Amino acid sequence: MSQTLPKLSHHLVDDAQYNLLRSVGYLTANERCDIIDACEFGDIAHIKDKRKSGEPYITHPIAVAEILAGFRLDRDTIIAAILHDTVEDTEVSDEQLEERYGKVVARLVDGVTKLKSSSHNKQQNKAATFHKILTATLADPRVLIIKLADRLHNMSTLDAVRPEKQRATAQETLDFYVPFARLMGLNDIADYIEVLCYRNLDSDMYNKLSDKLLQHGLGRNFQREAIHRYLSIVLNNLGLNGLVTVLDNRVVIYRQFFRNRGEINALLRHYAFEIVLDNVDACDKLAYYLIKKYQIDDTHIADNIRRPLPGGNQSLTLIYERDNDVVKVTILTKQMQSAARLGVIGAEHASDVSQSVIQASLRNMKDLVDEDNLNEQSPDFSAAVATINELMDYLHSSKIICYSPKGRAYELPQGATALDFAYAVGPMVGNVAIGANIEGKTAKLGTVVKNGQLVEIEVDKHSEPKAEWLGFVVTNKAREEILRWFKDLSAADKKLHGQQALARALRTYQKNLDDLTESDWKNLTEWRGLTEKDALFEQISSGTLLPQLIVTRLFSDEVRDLQAREHSEDMTQPQQLIVNTSGVELDFANCCHPIYGDPIVGHLSRHGLVVHRHKCFSLDEIRKDNPYQVIQLRWRSDEAVKQGSPDEYDIKNTGKIRFHAYLKLSIALSDEQITEVIYHLRQLNMGIEAVDVRSSDTIIHIIVRSRNHLAQGIRELRSLLGFPNIMRLYQL
Repeated sequence: MSQTLPKLSHHLVDDAQYNLLRSVGYLTANERCDIIDACEFGDIAHIKDKRKSGEPYITHPIAVAEILAGFRLDRDTIIAAILHDTVEDTEVSDEQLEERYGKVVARLVDGVTKLKSSSHNKQQNKAATFHKILTATLADPRVLIIKLADRLHNMSTLDAVRPEKQRATAQETLDFYVPFARLMGLNDIADYIEVLCYRNLDSDMYNKLSDKLLQHGLGRNFQREAIHRYLSIVLNNLGLNGLVTVLDNRVVIYRQFFRNRGEINALLRHYAFEIVLDNVDACDKLAYYLIKKYQIDDTHIADNIRRPLPGGNQSLTLIYERDNDVVKVTILTKQMQSAARLGVIGAEHASDVSQSVIQASLRNMKDLVDEDNLNEQSPDFSAAVATINELMDYLHSSKIICYSPKGRAYELPQGATALDFAYAVGPMVGNVAIGANIEGKTAKLGTVVKNGQLVEIEVDKHSEPKAEWLGFVVTNKAREEILRWFKDLSAADKKLHGQQALARALRTYQKNLDDLTESDWKNLTEWRGLTEKDALFEQISSGTLLPQLIVTRLFSDEVRDLQAREHSEDMTQPQQLIVNTSGVELDFANCCHPIYGDPIVGHLSRHGLVVHRHKCFSLDEIRKDNPYQVIQLRWRSDEAVKQGSPDEYDIKNTGKIRFHAYLKLSIALSDEQITEVIYHLRQLNMGIEAVDVRSSDTIIHIIVRSRNHLAQGIRELRSLLGFPNIMRLYQL
């Protein structure tokens, strides 16, 4: 480093500047001079500011810039990182930054600057800030990586703040920044941040696993070296030119442990390796050898070279067992490895198919953001809250990628249908869709699509949307486009479409409109609080009433019992819990035991509407043959249940409805432990039906009020019993 650095306000600031300049040797001399100037400018701007630890505040943004220099990012990003808090916390203005360092630096700093308003609450201010970061990131992804580096440094220095602040910051980071980063393909930095989140969320859990990793460190190193040697020999024997690298898979181990997805001693026997080869043919050759050698089944093979993951990451991943160890091998080319480090920021270096997948994620997020909702002069904070709530749902949903015949990628939530795919392509396709071809096989529009599938939509320009489609589409985009189409119809056309939709639904029961008696019509209009059946048809076409539910009410076997109960004052019926099912015979499936808060669907059966968990295995055959018999359902909102307040678990207007849940603990409980378990669960207002201790595990049958209630019980038991793995069973 040839430059003579100016002395700044404190020796710690001098050290920070020195370390940063050592990291930016890849930049030109003029660019490095600009960075030195930015350090001095930022030092003066933050001269009165201190960190909670007592250090000069400017050491933090300079450290953030050093993190980004590790990714060899450009001059503008490094300077924006150094000055990212100046506009928010000092007298420096956007105009000063633009005049001194250029428009790009000013725009990047503005993107990470928080929005605050004294007239709005903390949630609204936070949502407005998230909204701003999201919008700025979609315009320039460098905004996100600056914010991530900021979070990484803050998360590593949270010891100076109070424990509740540590946990709140860690939870916010895990909820928003980590999944956002992964969707943008920024996995390297997301891994480091995620581990720090766990450390700050629950230090007892983190320390228990960390101690275990240290205890088994020598043994794990020995095993890693042995597997590494073996894989290198395999490459040599196959005549492949490549590099085998041991991956630090701690983030996966911590994630599995914290999310209760594995028993601690089993997780310690998980190892991960990356093998970088010259080309895709070499990747295939190595994969074929390992699949044959270890008899790896399809569930443990992920070909994301041809079908990249959300975020655009390409690789071929194999998981197999070797001497009781679980080995994960990620096989990829140099280009794929380079693109995977920086995701959307390095997208120009990615393959065409990887770029297509990244664009699919960007399109979905752009659909969520109405940029006019929020601007500096008059930010709409309530709109920001709604948008961020939708974004959180989107970030935390399981995603799949499907492809058009031309190879364009479309990102959908798991459980999406061929019709959702059609609307993802565009309303001009969705509105005239009549069927689909999935992997070359004819399928109905209600068929659930799977990850990596090639989907072709059949269209008829004379076709129109159907009201019953609202029962099975999963995506908000599809639902909104269908509702928009119906909204523009005349009253007469709305009536006609509602009538036609009901006629089609009646065919499920081999009935038609003429089969409905005056008594049936009276029953339906009274049920909906209407005076005439035309209004019923309009409710169908407006999306407030599904024709499938009308038919279920009329012709399910138990309908008479239901109508008798409607006149009683008993408020313990499950219909009270689920939106738009009042007046329909409804039951909860015994095959999967859904509870309040689970993602759910309804099966339209002869016995009424049966509620299942959305991933229930018993629905697979039904979806294959009669996809329209499975409709999307959602629970009524109840804030007390959502927040998990232990004193407020009663769901409004539902009396004493309770749900059965079955837990499998990975340890055999002693009599003393059983007593403790029963005591602690009862303290949480849970019922205990049975405790069955077996040779190596324990089954507990409990009664709970919601999914949150159950999660609270599982957390309590894990902490009480030394963090065993606890699985929720579908059934005994």
